[in-house]
Amino acid sequence: MSDEPTAPEAAQTLRLQAAVDFRAVFDASPRPLLLIAADPPKYTMLAVNAAHAAAFGTTPEALEGWGVLEVFPADAPPAVAEFVEAVRTSLGAVMATKASDNMAVRAYPVQTEGGEPDERYWSATNSPVIGPDGQVTHIVSAVQDVTGEVLERRSEEARSLLMREVDHRARNALTVVQSFVRLTTAANLEDFRRVVDGRVEALARAQTSLAARRWEGASLRDVIEGALASLSQPGKYSLAGPQVLLQAEHVQAMSMIIHELATNASKYGALSTDTGALTIAWEKTPAGGLTLSWSEDGGPAAAAPDREGFGSRLISQLTRQVGGEVAYDWRPEGLRAELTLSLEL
Repeated sequence: MSDEPTAPEAAQTLRLQAAVDFRAVFDASPRPLLLIAADPPKYTMLAVNAAHAAAFGTTPEALEGWGVLEVFPADAPPAVAEFVEAVRTSLGAVMATKASDNMAVRAYPVQTEGGEPDERYWSATNSPVIGPDGQVTHIVSAVQDVTGEVLERRSEEARSLLMREVDHRARNALTVVQSFVRLTTAANLEDFRRVVDGRVEALARAQTSLAARRWEGASLRDVIEGALASLSQPGKYSLAGPQVLLQAEHVQAMSMIIHELATNASKYGALSTDTGALTIAWEKTPAGGLTLSWSEDGGPAAAAPDREGFGSRLISQLTRQVGGEVAYDWRPEGLRAELTLSLEL
């Protein structure tokens, strides 16, 4: 009698060896993998490879035998609940269509070695295993960490948004400069150049302040100090008020308002003499706006102008632009201006 295995015995040996080899390949795969029973709604995890367990900070033993949806807390936060629902929807689609389904990308945090949550984004390709009767017997889930792709897409969207914003602001700035050149009046060309240069510099400072904060706004104190830096010595003025972050759309207007007031003070008011002093104070209003007082003392007596110049019209226009109004008190001891602004701080 021959000791050689029969054909059926050899085939069975090959099947057993293939099963052993499959499990070895499954466990060694660098792609996170799950073998899931087609037993909805539980979807029992029959096999979990090391890559999957490591990706979610656990072990295969801690997951095998549990239902895919059972390992998530019932009172999960919204982001986790959305992830769970994406898993449920994808597995349900596989059962219904008997075809592979790509799970929608969803966020699910994992714990770092230090115990802190690390936001990650995941997708999965869930594929059916079809039995002899044509029914789904198992689902193989190949999970993929797509955090890098999501963040890159966000970065690209942010860059596109920034470029559109820069383009919009550049066009707006050019329009403003055109109005400066068209409407500014002066006794001679040199005075004209000086006035226009000052206004363009004020506009440029506003853009620089915005860029420093990624176009998210600018500090009111920084805007005021920037406007005064080229027109006054630091000891000639004092500032008092809480920290206020101006919205991006208000920075340019506030920079120009302060520049026009400072220019007037340096030519005719408190900043034009050694004895003059300027006090600027502001406070937030209960309604969410801002009041700002501009007080000049010790300089030439203030007198209301005979006619409204472009600078005065510009201040009025810009003040209305930020939802406010300005009132002037031409005192003998110096100008006092009171600005009431609805800035939605």
